[in-house]
Amino acid sequence: MKINRRATPWGRRRRPAGASVAASYDETTADKEMPVIVMLLIAIVPVLLWAAVNAPHVSQTFASLLAAAALLEVVAPDGIRFGRRIVGTAFCISAAGFMLYGAPVAVLIGCVRGIVRALKIPAARLCTAQAIAWSILAPLFASLLAVMVTKHSAAWAGAIVFVIASFGLELFAAAAGFARTGSVSSSDAWRGFFPWPPVQYGAYGVIGYALAGELSAGHLGVLLFLAVPFGLARASLGSAGWGTEKYVALLERENDTLLNRIGQFDRANGDLIEALAIAIDEQDNAERGRTNRIAQISSRIGSALGITGWNLEVLRRAALLHDVGVLALGGGERGAAHCELGARFVARWRDGRVITKVIEQHHERLDGSGYPRGLKGEQIVLEARIVAVAEAFVELTSGPTAQSTLDALAEIGARRGLEFDPQVVDTLAQAVEPRTADVLPMTRRVR
Repeated sequence: MKINRRATPWGRRRRPAGASVAASYDETTADKEMPVIVMLLIAIVPVLLWAAVNAPHVSQTFASLLAAAALLEVVAPDGIRFGRRIVGTAFCISAAGFMLYGAPVAVLIGCVRGIVRALKIPAARLCTAQAIAWSILAPLFASLLAVMVTKHSAAWAGAIVFVIASFGLELFAAAAGFARTGSVSSSDAWRGFFPWPPVQYGAYGVIGYALAGELSAGHLGVLLFLAVPFGLARASLGSAGWGTEKYVALLERENDTLLNRIGQFDRANGDLIEALAIAIDEQDNAERGRTNRIAQISSRIGSALGITGWNLEVLRRAALLHDVGVLALGGGERGAAHCELGARFVARWRDGRVITKVIEQHHERLDGSGYPRGLKGEQIVLEARIVAVAEAFVELTSGPTAQSTLDALAEIGARRGLEFDPQVVDTLAQAVEPRTADVLPMTRRVR
């Protein structure tokens, strides 16, 4: 049985509105599942034939048990609420059937329960076959164990064994489902079976034992008094649970809409940063693609140093904006002013703290010889140290006096540990190797 913490009754997995089971169930999957379905049928058909032959053929009590099991399975089925397993009240009918007539009736009641579940909630053929097969085989195994105990002890001991074995088999089925699908983590899965389901199994076992005594005395009306209150109670609780799930589903949809809007704003923000990078190159009279190239090399260095996910994107955007302060200065003037002005531009951005520090510190040097504040060593954030090395490499390999990659690496390496972070310098060689050919080429400005 597959456990879904936000499942509807019986652990059903939610599907998008308007989606059918067939939409996610193709013919190839059906062909692969057919041998398993055939094996399940081969396993349960002999069991059903045996149960039908050995069950009482003319018994009003037996027919009433089957009807009560079907009714309770419709109005008060097994369910899962907030990760907790809720045992369906029809289990007490299974327990009563076993105590009155033995394993054959317990098997047939289980078959009725499985068929009602399959009809009420359509699913893929393999899931349906597994649900029906397990609803037949589980009471069979539990009954056989209980019968073995009953031969050497009182009848009530067999009832206890039947309840305990049913719970154990439920755990076994769930474990097999988790191992096959990996739908939830082990901790979440087992949390759904403790501590209340064992208590529920025990309570329904006691009710089933009492019910068997009443039925053996010919009091069939007790089934009506049992089914109606249970059905009303569980239906009320179920309605409350379904209302909660609908509310949670609504919140999830609103959250998805909000995230989509945030994503749109972020993309717009990214496009604006890209445009500013182009404007920086134009204002600075630099070769086109210079700032973008610094950003790409910075991203490669950061990735090699273990920066991932959103932090890596922040580094890329910081590298694109590292010279944004020149837009406020004429003639592409550089110095402490462009660092401070650029940092002031971005300081008001929400979540822009790292970008602000990169803009302000990318001309700082490890030995304190940089500007605007003369920071040293670890006082300079890693992202700023990365952009400093990437910018130095691009400056050395562009323009009329452009050096070769090896010469530029050698010159930067000579300043390793003095001006530039040694770890970043060592990583630079990997970032500009020939295999990184997708780094933007430098395009000479045509005037």
